[in-house]
Amino acid sequence: MSQAPPDNTATQFRYSLLLREIDRMRTTPGVATVGLMVIQLSGLDAVNGRFGYLGGDKVLQEFAGRLRGIARAQDCVFEVNGRTFALLLHNPLHEGHAMLAAESVTRAAAEPVSIGSGRACVKARIGISLMPEPAANGEELLRQCETALDIARQRDAPHVLFTNALIDTDKPETRHTWFDVEEALRSGEFELHFQPQVSLATSRLAGAEALVRWRKPGVGIIAPGHFMGAIEHSRGIRTLLRFVLNSALREAAGWARSQADVGVAVNLASGNLEDPELVEMVEDALGIWNLPAAQLTLELTESSLMQNPAASARTLERLRQIGVRTSIDDFGTGYSSLAYLRDLPADELKVDRSFVARVTENPRDRDIVASIAQLAHAVDLTVVAEGIEDAGTLAAIAAVGCDIGQGYHFDAPLPAQDFAARWLAGTAARGIAS
Repeated sequence: MSQAPPDNTATQFRYSLLLREIDRMRTTPGVATVGLMVIQLSGLDAVNGRFGYLGGDKVLQEFAGRLRGIARAQDCVFEVNGRTFALLLHNPLHEGHAMLAAESVTRAAAEPVSIGSGRACVKARIGISLMPEPAANGEELLRQCETALDIARQRDAPHVLFTNALIDTDKPETRHTWFDVEEALRSGEFELHFQPQVSLATSRLAGAEALVRWRKPGVGIIAPGHFMGAIEHSRGIRTLLRFVLNSALREAAGWARSQADVGVAVNLASGNLEDPELVEMVEDALGIWNLPAAQLTLELTESSLMQNPAASARTLERLRQIGVRTSIDDFGTGYSSLAYLRDLPADELKVDRSFVARVTENPRDRDIVASIAQLAHAVDLTVVAEGIEDAGTLAAIAAVGCDIGQGYHFDAPLPAQDFAARWLAGTAARGIAS
């Protein structure tokens, strides 16, 4: 075992093996349910500091052995990387079965390990979910476990079971008004996660997209799709953008101390385009955090740009004049007009994930993405492909000429601290193999 910073390629490979095993177990005759635990150990840095890396390895080996002891004959144990394990549960009878297993794992991690004359222990945090409910497939099962693990970290809880209540905002008690959102902003319930964007030419980190999340007490994480409609054209949209801009630029200013060329992308809503003070707000935020304007990209969807094309073009031009980059998001799903590719003063085009997802199985989608990349390059636009989920898609996207990739193949959206630790302190310094 190794405690070096997690290697992304090896981690992705092991996640791929895990997904294949989930599919195999789910299709085994007689299996009605599959449970998954993603287990992350903390405290290893302290063990390394006191007992050295060999001591840390001994703790990991001991924990892996205890985990195999907890697993039943038909369960599967995976080591994802030096700090993360997965336990795949064969046919758990109900949620309680998985929770009991999680408690056993927590106790196994906390049990001290003798190293020389001393003793060391670590702490486990666990995200749990089940399939076919609430997850419908292996990918969803894994993501739900990662969401539950993230919530466990935030709550400092040993384990969290994923339920639809963590994300389901369609229930009456979780419908939101602009007033709810403004109250949440004042209460500090919003946060940003960052998803890496990787240069396909160099395999190195090019930037990150900032994605806003609402962590509502008693409900869990709420995605923007469930509250943006309530504030799209209210005064709350300016308040939310001010929070997102300043939070994203603050993080980017910190990244610049180790990697000066890593930029950050922020999404604009159609309501932001209508705001006469938008450009001044952006200028103020850049000044506060002393970040070069070229390191900020503002993303706008085709549909928001087309609500008032002339006004959108004027706003993009003013943003360009102060040095900010602009990106046309979700390209291919809306108007996709060649005329506005020519006329809009944009710097970047993001190919919609619905095309990217099928490039390995549908030649027409691959040809469409290739054509979009060719057209975009003809008018000097950088091409970003979002939704890259595996190595095959990455290879196909790189082959058709896209410049930058984004998606779960590289990493999930991460809290700011985790993003910096994983992408600026370790892997990014070495580059990422495709």
